[in-house]
Amino acid sequence: MSREERDGAAERGRVLLVEDEPGTAELMRRTLQRAGYGADVASGVKAGLKALGDSGDGDYMALLLDYHLPDGEPWQLADAAQARVPEVPVVFVTAMSNEGVAIEAVRRGFADYVKKTAGFWNELPAVLERVARLNRIKGRLDETSALMRAIVEHSSDLVAVCSGEGDLVYLSPVCETMLGWDAAERVGHPWSELVTEQDQGVVRALLSGPEGRTGQVVTVRCRRKDGSFAWVEARVALLRAHSAAQPMIVLTFHDVTARRENEQRMEASLREKEVLVREIYHRVKNNLQVIQSLLKMRARPLPPGEAREAIESTVQRVFAMALVHERLYRMEDLARLSLGDYLRDLFNGVAASNSAQPDQVELRMDVEEIPLSLDLAIPFGLLVNELISNCFKHGFPDGRRGTIEISIHRTPGAVRTVIKDDGVGLGEHFDFGACPSMGLKLAASLAHQLGGHLDFSSDHGCRVQADLARL
Repeated sequence: MSREERDGAAERGRVLLVEDEPGTAELMRRTLQRAGYGADVASGVKAGLKALGDSGDGDYMALLLDYHLPDGEPWQLADAAQARVPEVPVVFVTAMSNEGVAIEAVRRGFADYVKKTAGFWNELPAVLERVARLNRIKGRLDETSALMRAIVEHSSDLVAVCSGEGDLVYLSPVCETMLGWDAAERVGHPWSELVTEQDQGVVRALLSGPEGRTGQVVTVRCRRKDGSFAWVEARVALLRAHSAAQPMIVLTFHDVTARRENEQRMEASLREKEVLVREIYHRVKNNLQVIQSLLKMRARPLPPGEAREAIESTVQRVFAMALVHERLYRMEDLARLSLGDYLRDLFNGVAASNSAQPDQVELRMDVEEIPLSLDLAIPFGLLVNELISNCFKHGFPDGRRGTIEISIHRTPGAVRTVIKDDGVGLGEHFDFGACPSMGLKLAASLAHQLGGHLDFSSDHGCRVQADLARL
């Protein structure tokens, strides 16, 4: 062999020829050399086994094996070649036309089958080319398969592969730790035995629906061997193969039992806390009502005047605070107060405390439903209480009839609150800053606490506006 031939052979690979007829073996060797392959010749089974043993791992890219050998069956040599790592592909070469031999070769996983016809050796380079290409593809598939198996078997998620009919053909080993079942003992059973009867319909709905739904995640319960169940997030995928009439089903189960149990404990704890908070609101409201009653009892014997008015104003302020707790006690959402209902109740309470007739002063509201937390509801309620009380006291003296309008809407960066009446209006020389009224001073302080200030104007009554930035 020339240097160029040796370089080409080294580049394309070496082949082991096992052929007992020297002339045929030589023709095969020369044909392969011309095609750029190196070739070693062995005359029988023993020589072939020795060549494989002496070659070192991976030296031969293929084994060309004659069926008739003088010292034994060819299958022994084929098994030795296929047992090597990496495997040496076997090409069966025979002059026989026995179909049984060909079937046996296919059953044993031979890479190709060549009949000895006139000039058959000229076919060998093309056969080797095809075998090499298939071997590379097989190698990549084997690597991918090994990688995927390693990923699946080391995953904490349970992977179940089912036939199109729904019978399990594979379960990943985590089945034992997740559900207590040995993976092998569940193979052949329907997948539905893994899922509780109540939740099987959820998985079937994914399988029977449009194929796009198979990427969805559903939460179901899987049966453990001991009779308990595990909460899992289940995904469904379909694997389609040309050889199968129905796609195979891949189910992936991610164990969320611990998370689900924590959520249930948290929900139970929240329910308990909600009951306690409601009870607190209820007791605070009752205590404030007791304070109201005590103040009213103290005010009754007092003659009309400043002292009695101060106590009655305090009673109304306590009522405004108690009303917040009563509203929250009755609401489903303990964190937020319904503004419209609260203001309507507040108006009715002020009207009652001022001994107004039911139809003397009409309330008109244009209120955007802005949810209020407890820490904002009480100062806001006290502010509105002072302004409505001011309307009743000074806008409608001596039973005068009229209307109070409340407008509350969001504006950029604030909530605009306007309380307007069509009563007698402000005095000609009214000066809010110099006014000694405790109620108005309290209202100004509450507005400042809520991020705004009070603006008074008089046009056919009294109008008070506050842009509150903290609501």
